[in-house]
Amino acid sequence: MLKRVCLFCLVTLASLSVSANTGVNSTVTQVVATPVSQQTIVNSLEALGTLHARESVALSSTVTERVASIHFNDGDTVKKGQVLVRLVSLEEQASLAELKIATEDAQRQYERFVPLFRRGDVSQSILDERKREWDLARAKEQVVQARLDKLTLVAPFSGRVGLRQISVGALLTPGTVVTTLVDMSEVKLDFTLPSRFLSELSIGHKVEVTTDAYPGEVFVGEVETLLSQVDVTTRSIQVRAKLDNSSEKYLPGMLMKVSLQQTPRTALFVPETAIVPVAEKQFVYVLNQHENGLFKLARKQVKLGSRQPGLVEVVSGVKMGDRVVSQGALRVRPGAIVQALDNVKRLSDFADEGESK
Repeated sequence: MLKRVCLFCLVTLASLSVSANTGVNSTVTQVVATPVSQQTIVNSLEALGTLHARESVALSSTVTERVASIHFNDGDTVKKGQVLVRLVSLEEQASLAELKIATEDAQRQYERFVPLFRRGDVSQSILDERKREWDLARAKEQVVQARLDKLTLVAPFSGRVGLRQISVGALLTPGTVVTTLVDMSEVKLDFTLPSRFLSELSIGHKVEVTTDAYPGEVFVGEVETLLSQVDVTTRSIQVRAKLDNSSEKYLPGMLMKVSLQQTPRTALFVPETAIVPVAEKQFVYVLNQHENGLFKLARKQVKLGSRQPGLVEVVSGVKMGDRVVSQGALRVRPGAIVQALDNVKRLSDFADEGESK
């Protein structure tokens, strides 16, 4: 009757069977050996970030006047320089009209004196006085024109306006928010990473971004800015990436999951089952050729790195060409003489033979 046996039982039965058939000393232990493998790996850095608009501003008045007209609706897309709000000031408009007349009169006076000066009928000082009067009139007109320009609120850049906060006829005072304007054609993604990864980052480094708002979709951006200092409390560095948002899928304030691919590197790997922990240290058993097809075990301390399914990176302690005990490592000791099997199937074969006998 066949019974289920654990791997320890398989190894033990294999040892007895081989001893009977090959004449190997019964103290020789059967182990499975696996060569150290080399792989090219690309690790990724994970972080969480928040989206910000490329440009964002709260539009407000700088003067105290009443709203004459509003030229936008909630959520409109507007162009740079487009008029959004006009305020009314009859007094300023009247002053400007008066100054325009004064400027034109001063200009005519100056132009009338130019030919007289050329004929020698008037002195240079009189001509200069007429020129100063013209310049002064133009300056006064420009001052009033500047005040009138403040009565027209225009979009400082192209983008989308938010909710309208005012109505026609309302009295605006300096600082009163009219609406918000954001440029979302491109968005900024701010996140932090531990400063130890600083050597892995550079301007233009590609980032992959996902969000719960669009499950299954991966967006690609690139690093635009690295803050010039490390946070002394968290030992992290602030990173800003930019993402194209011509489709306007992203909105400012969204939480994004960021993944940065590190530079590919070559690493050595051994099976996880080859690692033997002793206190806080990690060891593997390396096979050295002995005699009669047997091997002598040397215990080597190793430094571990990243992990892959079923494998662990060995940063130091072994080299390419080494073979390590991947099954049976917990039953052997340094200096033990072992017979190496290539895989677990060989052990199973030996166990079947042992039961049949």
